[in-house]
Amino acid sequence: MENLARRTAVRIQNSKSSGSGTIVGRQGQTYRVLTSWHVVAFDRGDRTIVTGDGRFHRPLGVPRRLGDTDLAIVEFLANTEYRIALISGRSPAVGEPLLAVGFPAGAGVLAVARGFVELLLSKSLPQGYSLGYTNEVKIGMSGGPIFNAKGFLVGINGRGKYREPDFGVYAFEDGSEPTPELLEKMVKSSWGIPISTYLQFVSSHLGS
Repeated sequence: MENLARRTAVRIQNSKSSGSGTIVGRQGQTYRVLTSWHVVAFDRGDRTIVTGDGRFHRPLGVPRRLGDTDLAIVEFLANTEYRIALISGRSPAVGEPLLAVGFPAGAGVLAVARGFVELLLSKSLPQGYSLGYTNEVKIGMSGGPIFNAKGFLVGINGRGKYREPDFGVYAFEDGSEPTPELLEKMVKSSWGIPISTYLQFVSSHLGS
């Protein structure tokens, strides 16, 4: 599993910050990387994509946000063959083991955090977040892949644990608030966006 992670995950960096992503598609020599919108939203043109073999790639064009979610697509050209993450056709279940992958800021190496699904919200938090998990996600791992035990991509990392509840980060998209019992679990969980959000966008906007 860790070998799979190293072959599909990428670092997305500029002179002042970095995040993560995962290769999800290829057309000819153009590779498609899925990441968090907040990783690439303030692109100043000096951003590079670093693949698992240590090579640096200049992104093509500008990042493309997926609707109003915290997901984005960036692309790069390469004549090297890179592994593409296999995407799960089903949603994970509560209690299912997960691997959260990414490049912590300042670490320089890939991190693979183990855990399991803690929460699957019936209604989403803002920007598409509805997958809560116990894995320890650090700054810099945003945009990195979440794999199930079979090696299929099931989500994208985006938020670490223990955010301040008073800032509204745990309010639902419709403006309602969780119960105190649910909020306690939410605060102790890392958060990602299910891969089904990306699949829905692909089917309606990008094709295969």
